Amino acid sequence: MRLLPDDVLLVVDVQRDFLPGGALAVPDGDSVIAPINRLGTLFDHVLLTQDWHPADHLSFAANHADRAPFEQIELPYGPQIL
Repeated sequence: MRLLPDDVLLVVDVQRDFLPGGALAVPDGDSVIAPINRLGTLFDHVLLTQDWHPADHLSFAANHADRAPFEQIELPYGPQIL
């Protein structure tokens, strides 16, 4: 892979909450860290983003009557885990 000086590695929405022990832990969520760190050494520029939702966002269980965190519902764009 040939990188140019203006190339950027964009890391989207990797959060401590998604790692084991986090509030929204994903199984093996920490398995992405080492590859991201390795890739980061190849780029002059690394940008990290974090996804934020307003309190009334459809992905929160509290915004659905009789639903609990981690339940799955169907939304117009497909399945959503609360």
